[in-house]
Amino acid sequence: MATTLAGANLNERVYDALRTRILTRQEPAGAKLSLHALADEIGVSRSPVHHALTRLVSEGLLTVQPRRGYFVSPVTVRAVAEGYDVRLALELLAAERSVGHIHDTQLERYTELLETTDAAISHEQWDAANAAFHEHQIDLAGNALLSRFYRELSVNLMMQVIRGGHVEGHANLVTEHRRIVDAFLAADLQAAERAIREHIETGRRIALDAIERAGGVL
Repeated sequence: MATTLAGANLNERVYDALRTRILTRQEPAGAKLSLHALADEIGVSRSPVHHALTRLVSEGLLTVQPRRGYFVSPVTVRAVAEGYDVRLALELLAAERSVGHIHDTQLERYTELLETTDAAISHEQWDAANAAFHEHQIDLAGNALLSRFYRELSVNLMMQVIRGGHVEGHANLVTEHRRIVDAFLAADLQAAERAIREHIETGRRIALDAIERAGGVL
């Protein structure tokens, strides 16, 4: 059992390290990542590196090309636009299934997560608090498959690349979060859908503006 846990922990540590390098663009878009070179650099066997690279491919942060290897995926206008379309659809579906049908304790937790986003003072805190806030909204629908798809949605990770350690419009984003929670508290589905659409469009605009400033790709 100890060996299994150690292996699992090592897999997570290598994955977290490589994921951070990609999200902070220490590994730029289009860069080739060598399994063998990374294993030597990190000082581990190839197995945890392969495990990490495979996960990063599934998340859309890497692409794999036959006989060529792994490459850091660029963040493009099309990828962001399509990702936000899917995110909007999932959040609206979750709202339809949950608004007016959830317990007070779940709403209290939603309010707590809202306040956590408001209190975030670093980009690391914001990323964690913002993810928890939106994942809770999805989880309120009580559909495990929906929750899994949402967590694997690459556009959420793309935004961390786009922000590059900066949070743009924090106060406005929290205000939009508050409108969503207020609609859930009032059991007002139409208000919740309007607030979700507004919030998604804000994120889409921030992302597309950043990509345009960068010349069309990040």
